[in-house]
Amino acid sequence: MYIIMKILISLLLVISLSACSNSDLSTPEDRVRTVLQAIELAAEERSLSSLMDNISDGYSDHRGHSKDDIRRLVQLHYIRNQNIHILSTIQSLNIEGNTATVELSTIMAATEEGVLNNNKRLRANSHNFSIVLIEDVSEQIWLVESVSWQRGWE
Repeated sequence: MYIIMKILISLLLVISLSACSNSDLSTPEDRVRTVLQAIELAAEERSLSSLMDNISDGYSDHRGHSKDDIRRLVQLHYIRNQNIHILSTIQSLNIEGNTATVELSTIMAATEEGVLNNNKRLRANSHNFSIVLIEDVSEQIWLVESVSWQRGWE
């Protein structure tokens, strides 16, 4: 359960950065990338509200979690982890209409050195996420609709 919470929290943190999305960006891909960067920042700053603002009310994941379930898991993760550092890499990003699919790899650790220092990364948590975002056209924002994940080293 602890690992699931770490995974969900890191994902939600990455996603919460979407509150910083800017409708003036030139392409939908740029706007999606900006959302993902904003989510990562929100996670590192432990901002639950910023993170949850980027989750669709209809959110569901491959484990059956709803938006409210994610909120509780993120809160628990924040209690257990006072410091969160994330390094993420977008492996692929595809947009069709108002739906974006993203494959994202992350490394999470309690210290910045844990994600930046190659020798310390083996102790960090790594995960691969498949994320589906939907665009709220009226608000010109992207929201996370669903996520699935697996540990990166498995």
